[in-house]
Amino acid sequence: MKPEILKKWAAGQHEEAVQQLVDYLEKTPTDIEAYVTLATFLTTLKDYEQAEVLLQKALTQFPENDALQYALGTLYYQAEAYQQAETTFSQLVKETQALDAQYMLAQTYHQLEQNARAMAFALTVQEKQPDQLDANILVGNILISLGDFDQAQTYFKNAHRIDAQNGEAVFKYGLTQLVLGRESQSYFERAKTLDSAYFEKNKQQLIDIEGFIRAKDQK
Repeated sequence: MKPEILKKWAAGQHEEAVQQLVDYLEKTPTDIEAYVTLATFLTTLKDYEQAEVLLQKALTQFPENDALQYALGTLYYQAEAYQQAETTFSQLVKETQALDAQYMLAQTYHQLEQNARAMAFALTVQEKQPDQLDANILVGNILISLGDFDQAQTYFKNAHRIDAQNGEAVFKYGLTQLVLGRESQSYFERAKTLDSAYFEKNKQQLIDIEGFIRAKDQK
């Protein structure tokens, strides 16, 4: 695949990059990496329908290709078509046992609120890659959904050790501190400084937990 296409995309010339990649694939229809890249471009642009058509077409040519299957599952996940994502990633995990597919399957089960299943796959990934930031955050998030803030704190502490500048890790560690009755305000202030957009998007979770704690204390 021509490197100038990636440079155009990186420079924000998205339509030009997509068109050049379409033209390239017409001339080189066996370049699997190019199919995956084009699908990623289209998914980023939220053109999910065209991305799915592209990947299904590629899979008719290369039905056993793991990279295409993974791209299709990721597309479904990004489009919030979680049942289709679950089907795709489950098949991929069965065939390959790949950790990235297990991670995405755990994410998908978490979105479907099937947290026991999510935990099984997330823990497998975290145990094999204990210094992987996303895996620790995912296990922590699943444990919060299961109401186990004590165990969740262990994984958010790991995440904070791996990347002390990660706003989500700091925010979620603060949540566990709050629920466990420990000092938490400094973590929320730091999370807001590190990633204000994430903080604003997720502060309702903080408000809800604070309200729950107040109601519990008044009983």
